[in-house]
Amino acid sequence: MKHSIKLYVLTAVICIVALAIVQFLLLYNTYQLLDSRFNYQEKGRIGEAYNLAIADDKLFPGGQPLLDSLIIPQYPYLENIYKTNPRRFDTVAQQLVNHIIQVLQQHENADSTLKAIKAANGVKDSLLYAVCIHRLDIKFKENQYINLYNRFKKYPLIPADQQHEKGLYICGNLHQLTQNNAASSLVANSPLPYSYSLSFSFYADPYNRRTLVLRQMRYTILPGILTLLAVITLFGITLRKWIHQKHLSDMKSDFINNISHEFNTPITAIMVANKNIQNEKTLDNKQSLVALSAIIHRQAERLKLLVEKVINVAATDQLQLKLSRYDLQELITEILAIYRMNTSNKGIHFVFDPQPLPAFIETDTFHFTTLLQNILDNAVKYNDHLQKEVILQVVPQKEALHLVIKDNGIGMDAYTQRHIFEKFYRHQPRLSKPTKGLGLGLYYVKQCVDTHGWTIHVDSVPGVGSTFTICIPTKTNTHETSHSAAGR
Repeated sequence: MKHSIKLYVLTAVICIVALAIVQFLLLYNTYQLLDSRFNYQEKGRIGEAYNLAIADDKLFPGGQPLLDSLIIPQYPYLENIYKTNPRRFDTVAQQLVNHIIQVLQQHENADSTLKAIKAANGVKDSLLYAVCIHRLDIKFKENQYINLYNRFKKYPLIPADQQHEKGLYICGNLHQLTQNNAASSLVANSPLPYSYSLSFSFYADPYNRRTLVLRQMRYTILPGILTLLAVITLFGITLRKWIHQKHLSDMKSDFINNISHEFNTPITAIMVANKNIQNEKTLDNKQSLVALSAIIHRQAERLKLLVEKVINVAATDQLQLKLSRYDLQELITEILAIYRMNTSNKGIHFVFDPQPLPAFIETDTFHFTTLLQNILDNAVKYNDHLQKEVILQVVPQKEALHLVIKDNGIGMDAYTQRHIFEKFYRHQPRLSKPTKGLGLGLYYVKQCVDTHGWTIHVDSVPGVGSTFTICIPTKTNTHETSHSAAGR
């Protein structure tokens, strides 16, 4: 059964993990789709304003004079290298492009330009931006353009951190450049000889783009998470109930085995004694008849007690109390007197010192007697000492009486303390003599305590002993006449 539970848990965990992975992949793909389709509403206005800000200019305000000063003086040298040494031209072109990037980055003013655009257009969002060159070509006398830089190539002499997949990164703080966040894309060229052609883009995106996309997904994310949590919760509840039912089934099986053994023992004894009585020699021996009759009587009494216990199991869920007012100390004294007689040869020492003042409670004496006897039975049964000691105390509190039963038995660990009041549960410690029982005694005690409206607490230390404390609320009127034990 343990293996089946482990297999069930393992299978369920694998299924839950698989479900979580599928949910994650679905959400991730949804995010990717929404992110690729995300359209910033202010992007159009910002792009138009940017185009106006760099009208008759390049990259940013003042960018064209910088480019002219860097490229135009190099035309004769570049033309000569291109015609005489084409292989060296590629190196010179990369060096020139690298120098252009450095100068543009030193003099760029895109940040101030964007602030002015936002102020003029009433855009209050915090924006990420970038300016990126896609392509740079030059033209000599001929009408054909010669490429200096193309974003689809990699150039070893240009720093790798400047070569973005979209082109040469000139300025900004936006690094995820896509067609979706390109606010403006321009190509500037001239038909005149000794000119250059420049293709570039301005990108703009809100700083919280991811948050905005996730906000669009809230009606997808929330049900997915809630569904997964519901599955995990239901699995936990189901597993817990299954384990509890298995535990209860095991205890019931143990109870059936124990009760079968308990019934078979006296029945067998009665059958053997009866068979001996039928023997003619036994009929002629009066002493043998008396002895066998005593055996039958004792075993019949034992059967009667077992039947009463089984009946109590069915009755404990709905105990009917006939309450009367009694002195708790008188009840304990009488119960102990009877218990001492039945256990006079078992080495048990009971300690109980009644207080001078009476301690009145309202109880059903039958159930209270059975309750106390069950606790005493456990104190004696789970005790390996030659001299077993049970101490009883009635401790008056402000609005209650505490009945304390303390023993020097084997004690209980924390797990046992949590389960001792469950139906059919039996503590199975290592004792010099095996213990018998049905796992019903302390269950009955708890039912009886709850029906009275009392509370019970157990404190136990393995190897030292156990202490049961029953808290019995008292009423303010303590001057009523009590029913004596003899008058019951």
